Amino acid sequence: LIAQLRARGSASMTELAEDLAVSVRTIRRDVAALRVRGMDIEGDRGRGGGVRFARFAPLPPLRLEEDEAVGPWLSVQLARRVAGMPFSRGGGAGINKVLAALPEARRRQLRDLCGRIVVGGCPTLLDAFERCFREQVCLGFQYTDRVGATTQRRVEPHGIYVEVPVWYVLAIDIDKDARRMFRMDRIANPRPFARRFTPSRIIVEEMIAHGAHREPPGRSDH
Repeated sequence: LIAQLRARGSASMTELAEDLAVSVRTIRRDVAALRVRGMDIEGDRGRGGGVRFARFAPLPPLRLEEDEAVGPWLSVQLARRVAGMPFSRGGGAGINKVLAALPEARRRQLRDLCGRIVVGGCPTLLDAFERCFREQVCLGFQYTDRVGATTQRRVEPHGIYVEVPVWYVLAIDIDKDARRMFRMDRIANPRPFARRFTPSRIIVEEMIAHGAHREPPGRSDH
């Protein structure tokens, strides 16, 4: 019930009962029990009224089991180090905020547990990609295709396609005026440059639908 109130912010007794697969009567009883324990829960009068934690009331302590904390942490580490996924660093910051909300003893215990799980590999430098996607500016880089030819590219990075264990940039090649996909492990020296573009979800969807995310036989410019 506490988790549902945290997630929803405000919910009716009926909604909470449906979420937890219990009766409305059970929800009313549990809300009353939480209030007796000192939790400041507000409620709206009338049929269908919602309940919520009071605006300035301290939230009850966050409780996490080992797998609930270690699972997301490990997923973030794998995304960052093994797949080299953009924006995975933000996931790590989110996990740290969750851990910071735990009681100190529990926080130390879970950090120690996470610290004993080592994920190998070297993180890929993703700052340039993340900046381009976030700020809608173009990206330049050196690219080596599958036959070993190296070229300089300037692209509009419209999307990312993930096909474990690698990911691809789905882009418009500015100089070729064509849609292209680029494997992240063949890119070197990525750098944003001062040319803006408007991202298009349609371009991404069409590239995926037409199989442009895969390198076709005989094409050396991917």
